Amino acid sequence: MDKFGFLLIFLIAFSSSAQETPFERIDLKVLSSHSEKVAKYSKLELGFALPADLKKAVDDYLHSPRFNRSGINPFVSWDLDVTATFSHRTTGEVHNVDGFYYREMKRNIQGNNWTDENTAYPIRIRFAPPQTGNWTVKVEVKVKGEKKYESEMLTFTAADSDKKGYVEVHENGRYLKRGGKVIVPTGNNIPFPYVNNNLFYSKKKHETLNVDAWVQYRELVKRYALEGGEYFRFFLTPAATDIEFEEVGYYYDRQNFAWEVDQIIELCEQEDVLIDFNMMLHTITMQLGDYYQFRFDYTDNWPDENAWPYKDVNFPSGYSKLLNSKMPSDMFLEEESMKYLKERTRYIIARWGYSTAISMFEILSEPWHVDEDGLNHYVPYDSLGEKGDRARKAAYNYHHSMASYIKDSLNHRNHLLGAVGKFPVGSSAILSHRVYSKDQYIDSTWFDDNIDIISISYYTSHPDKMILSKKGRDNNQCEDGENSYACVIQRLHENYGKPVIFGESDHGDGTHVCSDMQATQIDIMRYAYTKAAGHYVWAGFNYPDDKSGSKQQQDERISWAGIITSKEFYNSDWQTSVYENYGDQGREKSNFQGSDEEIVEHQYIINETKDKVTGYVYNKTFNVYTATGELDAAIDSNSTCFIPTQEYRVPKTITWKPQRLKVEGLKSWKKYRIFFYSYMDGAFLNEVEVRSNLFGKLKLVHPALEADKDKNPLIWYRVEEE
Repeated sequence: MDKFGFLLIFLIAFSSSAQETPFERIDLKVLSSHSEKVAKYSKLELGFALPADLKKAVDDYLHSPRFNRSGINPFVSWDLDVTATFSHRTTGEVHNVDGFYYREMKRNIQGNNWTDENTAYPIRIRFAPPQTGNWTVKVEVKVKGEKKYESEMLTFTAADSDKKGYVEVHENGRYLKRGGKVIVPTGNNIPFPYVNNNLFYSKKKHETLNVDAWVQYRELVKRYALEGGEYFRFFLTPAATDIEFEEVGYYYDRQNFAWEVDQIIELCEQEDVLIDFNMMLHTITMQLGDYYQFRFDYTDNWPDENAWPYKDVNFPSGYSKLLNSKMPSDMFLEEESMKYLKERTRYIIARWGYSTAISMFEILSEPWHVDEDGLNHYVPYDSLGEKGDRARKAAYNYHHSMASYIKDSLNHRNHLLGAVGKFPVGSSAILSHRVYSKDQYIDSTWFDDNIDIISISYYTSHPDKMILSKKGRDNNQCEDGENSYACVIQRLHENYGKPVIFGESDHGDGTHVCSDMQATQIDIMRYAYTKAAGHYVWAGFNYPDDKSGSKQQQDERISWAGIITSKEFYNSDWQTSVYENYGDQGREKSNFQGSDEEIVEHQYIINETKDKVTGYVYNKTFNVYTATGELDAAIDSNSTCFIPTQEYRVPKTITWKPQRLKVEGLKSWKKYRIFFYSYMDGAFLNEVEVRSNLFGKLKLVHPALEADKDKNPLIWYRVEEE
């Protein structure tokens, strides 16, 4: 036999031997309701039992002493790595999905705790097939980096369904879409269980969350959905929802929270409600938490024991312990901690990344709090010098690393990724922070290719906030020196090419109370005309609760009706057809009958073919100061609703004459019909017929704007060419 023939026989024998290398079998169980069929975009859940030797090693780890564990950690991939490969038989489309460790929990209302139901299948895999037809799945398990176990190949069929799928960026780059149709997410922050024994303010190191807090929270979300709410924003926070805090890489003791998040996501899937899912509340990034929320800040810093009636007796975060660090930015800059933060992200995506009820993942809330001393209001992120550079670098590094990890390493592209920042106030700013010097480190997160959406957090109560200054005589141009929401968003589009949403925005602390929630109504009825793609109001989730001894005086849920009305208006077929075929945006503000202030505000959006316009006109003498009708008798200069400018404190009725507002940029000499809609409930008011002039300008012959919450201080309108 020649050498070539001998070599060929050897290679064949070696290959055959390698293929027959035995891996212990694991038996996959289908835990969804239907074993052979699953609806398109619906959850298929698989599980399997741990082999005996592996189970012992995992149990050893889970139940050994904190910070001194031995065995196999089921929450980190370098110890236990479970991968399911889903393949579509017709197209060859392949999805690799990570498995995760799971505890089946149950509420014990009487005992005020959660009990473990001891599932036989502690490793779970979740997948929502994006295509109909036949699929296969096979699972492999690596222990300490070495493949040890695998499953037989399982087959299942995905049936057609009416589910709309995942949220995407619309082709025009300005808006979002789902199921091929533009959507305008308009809703509330319903951030986490908040009303019942809020642990943010706990003075007891070992105090745990009341079960009833989650009972109430689920009922709150359910009520919101039943009343017509379709969009809300949610946060992972150690107080009630997060999987990790006290010890890095150890999620076992927080599985009750993860199980409760499961229930919320399943509820939203049933009710077709979309969640803007924020993956990390900013408190852990702070030296001292803001709003006296010290329990879950980064470490045990406590410079002034007289500032609060107790010392910081709470546990420091696991990352402070891991790094032996007092500075939160270390968490985002050190390789050791980032390794664990990626595992935390991996678990979140593995457990909830299947769901079409999640509209997007925001990576971190309010990154400008990195290294902040919330007690003394020291904010390095906005400061010059080494500390400022460090905070901005940490914020950028975390966003960049996690976004890349999600999309490039985990290859998870089902969901859009959002990055939160401050509104770049001014006539030229495009960054989330102030720029003092060319030498300072810039937080360039919004430029990152893996970030899909810019999410803004912005609070101010001034009536002029949407158009602080308007330069030039052309409504539709952003000219040098103009400072308005629309022109800032236009700059963001031009520089980043991404949709802009208001992840949280409002008039500011306390204004929802002294304005009787009218501040919310005023904001939500205007934002969609600034080119923003969505808006989540902050105040709207708190309410009085006798059981918890809450001091809350006002039921903020009264704002839901106006928010839901706005959501329905913005997402109507007529309205979304304008956004989908966006042409231009215009805005103006005007005096009225010799007023010193420009007390009338007008904004609109025109479609590309200039035959449709949608807009509003607003009487700014109706504002947080005048909304209750009580005026000076109830609102003094110390109130958050106080407005210094006298003219804004005197309610007026505004008519369309003598200062005539106009829509610009339409066709010349064309007849248009204008339809007007109510402030209170979006009901039709009246319609008029108006002809545009030679220059394509159309007079806005609007009904009277009366500065009264029970009338029409703000009116929506639609324009159609006849």
